[in-house]
Amino acid sequence: MVRFLLFICLIPGLASAQTILSGHITDKTTREPLIGATVYIPSSQKGGAADSTGRYRITGLTAGSVRVQVQLVGYRNMTRTIQLGDGETTLDMTLEPEAAQLQEVVVTGLTTGQTVKDSPVPIMTYNKIQWLQTSSTNLVDAIGKLPGMSQITTGVGLSKPVIRGLGFNRVITVHDGVRQEDNQWGEEHALQIDEYSIDRYEIIKGSGSLLYGSDGLGGVMSVISARPPEPGVMRGQILSNYQSNNGMIGLSGVVEGTNQGGLFGRVRVSTKSAGNYRNRYDGRVYGSAYREFDINGTIGITRKWGYSQLYISNWHQDINIVTGERDRNGRFLKLVQVSADSEALAPVPDAELRSRPIELANYQNLNHFKTSWNTFAKVGGGNLSAIISYSQNRRQEFASTLTPGQPALYFYLQNVFYDLKYYLAGRNGWDITLGGNGLYQYNQNRGLEVLYPGYRSFDNGVFAFAQKKTERLTVNGGVRVDVRRMRINQLYADAEGTFSESPIQGGQTRFGGLDKVYSNPTASLGATYLLSSRWTVKANLARGFRAPATSELSANGEHAGTFRYEIGSPDLRSETSWQGDLGVQYESPDLTVMASLFQNRINNYTYSEKVLDRFGRDSIVDPARPILTYRYVQGNAVLYGVETQVTVNPRSARWFHFTTSYSLVRSRNLSAKNDSARYLPFLPPPRLISQIRLTKAEAGSRWRNLYAMVELEHNWRQNQALLAFGTETPTPAYTLVNLGTGSDIVSNSGRTLFSLYLTVQNLFDIAYQSHQNRLKYFGVNEATGRAGVFNMGRNVSLKAVIPFGKRS
Repeated sequence: MVRFLLFICLIPGLASAQTILSGHITDKTTREPLIGATVYIPSSQKGGAADSTGRYRITGLTAGSVRVQVQLVGYRNMTRTIQLGDGETTLDMTLEPEAAQLQEVVVTGLTTGQTVKDSPVPIMTYNKIQWLQTSSTNLVDAIGKLPGMSQITTGVGLSKPVIRGLGFNRVITVHDGVRQEDNQWGEEHALQIDEYSIDRYEIIKGSGSLLYGSDGLGGVMSVISARPPEPGVMRGQILSNYQSNNGMIGLSGVVEGTNQGGLFGRVRVSTKSAGNYRNRYDGRVYGSAYREFDINGTIGITRKWGYSQLYISNWHQDINIVTGERDRNGRFLKLVQVSADSEALAPVPDAELRSRPIELANYQNLNHFKTSWNTFAKVGGGNLSAIISYSQNRRQEFASTLTPGQPALYFYLQNVFYDLKYYLAGRNGWDITLGGNGLYQYNQNRGLEVLYPGYRSFDNGVFAFAQKKTERLTVNGGVRVDVRRMRINQLYADAEGTFSESPIQGGQTRFGGLDKVYSNPTASLGATYLLSSRWTVKANLARGFRAPATSELSANGEHAGTFRYEIGSPDLRSETSWQGDLGVQYESPDLTVMASLFQNRINNYTYSEKVLDRFGRDSIVDPARPILTYRYVQGNAVLYGVETQVTVNPRSARWFHFTTSYSLVRSRNLSAKNDSARYLPFLPPPRLISQIRLTKAEAGSRWRNLYAMVELEHNWRQNQALLAFGTETPTPAYTLVNLGTGSDIVSNSGRTLFSLYLTVQNLFDIAYQSHQNRLKYFGVNEATGRAGVFNMGRNVSLKAVIPFGKRS
């Protein structure tokens, strides 16, 4: 396969005569040139910017059908498909000012270039500038406020994305086209990608199984790196971030460049270090410190036939585990060694609470290595995309002072991923994509304990996707077939309940192993119709599928990270879903309104339920350690809700921006036996976020792109919790106020020297608990009578970005 792809990339017959694209970009209303507007061609990763007269010129292209993207802040983005001939092709374009960026171009989400407004599939985008202007403690925290998005957290360093009430392995994470596989079924560790390296997020709401295979029942979060610079450019950037609440210090540096021959290279190094966060009720929360170190790089080449890139990264994190254990005075406790064979809990000294140590008796050591090769080439009358990736994920959990340096749990997961797509563009007005992708996984246990048996899984799927766009109507859809084979090892237990994957003399078999095949078709069909120049309606219907995860099938042990005993069920069936979306958009130069309704009906929905003994009491495996028992069960479920967003940006006052969004998701467990079990767990409460932003393009000769922002976030009380067996409790309402300001500081020549971004989260230091915060369900603080651990209090974040570089 590799030799075949290399042959395709290097075959000289693919290159054609010199082809050039040039033109003039102006304001649609004033006809003035738009200086700095960017023109980009994704298929060749080449682009340019309009000069002082609004003119641009891109050389080194190949004749044929190409998609052209044009962007400029404050203007409606444009995407056009044109036919390039030999020689020079002229394309003049006019851009229209807009109230909201509804036209953000989506490249990877739908296989072909597409805009949010035209897409029948619900999609959101989030870019690097938006990230810089907000405060986030991890990769997922950055997008948790988007409509329909939320996050399940375990402290400030651990978050998992939730899309319309579904998370974990019902949401696929894709990094530059490669499925991110790092035990995402777990609740207590973060996605292992360098947050500072991300240039753009694309969120696909609803079933993502069509393009990415099993598991995308809730949606897809695609994170995308920055595109290469223009030929002849060598540049870099230093980004620093300080956060006051936990003393987090982040630093990231990148150097990249492209020579005139199209050879491209990038290297980035990032680090983070944070102490224990604090809030008004708990003080410093022991066990919430963490540190990260990430290094990644890309080397590639861009030619007229396309491009080819090799990416390598190594991500590492050491993070403590919050236990929430406290004495009668409310002081946090930690494990200490008493003798050679015993340990006990002792109060944490104040000096240790204020510092940032990694507690070696109760922490996780996470490492994710990945390398991928991505090639895009013109072949015949279309384009071929090929990706192949290998990754290693090492996850170690340490849980005792008696075994220093020896992890209680150690998952060693290896992944091989491939993705092949062929794009047939412009055939009778249809853009058709044919392809397939697959994933091989091999997970081994290398720790002192065994929670899940080792396993091998093989995923393979093929699909066809088609789209046709006319002046008023966009229609797209496709079909896919997936096959997953799971092979899970046997699990044995001795007389003391210690598990092993090898037979134990005098022991018993707790899990007999599994060798099953799960297969299902998926499909999607949707349309967007332009009723008028201002009104757009869209609808989409999709069928999704998720095969059971290894943890759900075979778990039978204590999980050190979640502090509970988990029991799987080998008879679980695949989840299947039907999701429908109906949306409407209104757009004018002053106002943008978006609203959508959705329903997602899931058969064989899998969830964990607390196990009771025959007297109706909590089932505890070891009386000396009160760890509760949970079992995976299935039932039918439905989720439904609404999302709205309103943006006001008057033509008479472009410096004023008002945006408000509302998200609501409700659920029903249709197989529930009583009212206390009628709702699904960890659903976000209804939420309203309103923001006023004031902007100014320049102030004096040194200040550019100034902004000031005030934001109000209100979360309603969440009464619709899974109350059965005490799994969840209702969560009170809370309201947070956030502030932000920033600017670029430029030289006399207009070159940006550095940029500053200041934000204040939770301005009034409100003590609150998010319903999706797992720390909420920890023990009662006897000193205050309050259950669980609270979220982070007031946090001031300062980011500084220093660019450097030159053009040859």
